[in-house]
Amino acid sequence: MPAIGFLHTGKPQSFVYDIADILKFDTVVPEAFRVAAAVQGGKPLDGRTVSEPVAEVRRRCRDAFRRTDVLARLIPLIEEVLSAGGLPLPEAPPEAMPVAIPDPQALGDAGHRG
Repeated sequence: MPAIGFLHTGKPQSFVYDIADILKFDTVVPEAFRVAAAVQGGKPLDGRTVSEPVAEVRRRCRDAFRRTDVLARLIPLIEEVLSAGGLPLPEAPPEAMPVAIPDPQALGDAGHRG
């Protein structure tokens, strides 16, 4: 199967990298700059000295992902990206697996599809 990517190409993860680039400016970039500034200036970050910058960025990104609810935003973001060209979504191929847990009744609020 060919890799799908809009900005990144040539690797199976190209589309994943494209989606990550959309989210990184809300999460990863600010945290990385905060840690880099603390290390560069020799100042504590949140009351403690940063001894392992890479590990600190990872912890802070984890917290940012939770705080900004990245997982809940992913599917709507992917649907938005794929529908940006105005083309209809393709039908599932005949060999595709059916939905594992069908939800025939919609929940009725704007935060849920259906």
